[in-house]
Amino acid sequence: MNSHNSIFIFKAENAALTSAVFSSFESMCDWIQKYYLSGMVIEYPLDVSSYDWAVENGYFARKSPIDSAPIFIASFVSAYQKQWHFKHGEILEEITEENQQ
Repeated sequence: MNSHNSIFIFKAENAALTSAVFSSFESMCDWIQKYYLSGMVIEYPLDVSSYDWAVENGYFARKSPIDSAPIFIASFVSAYQKQWHFKHGEILEEITEENQQ
């Protein structure tokens, strides 16, 4: 995903909702480190859903009717979206397309 066409969203451990959105990964990291936060950051495409992005880029193919159901689409996050796990402000793990395979 091109970082100019994406945003970075932070969700704290055990939180139901997200608490921060940044346009750059560097700004997100600075904020997380400043407050020693624990949680997960996911890079999301801008102006397109995760579902549509994954389908358009060949990361997901509809195989059954449930794959087109509103409940499925509304909660869809692709394993191909970059993810970072933080603990007390430090990156524990980076999950990218390369280490998914």
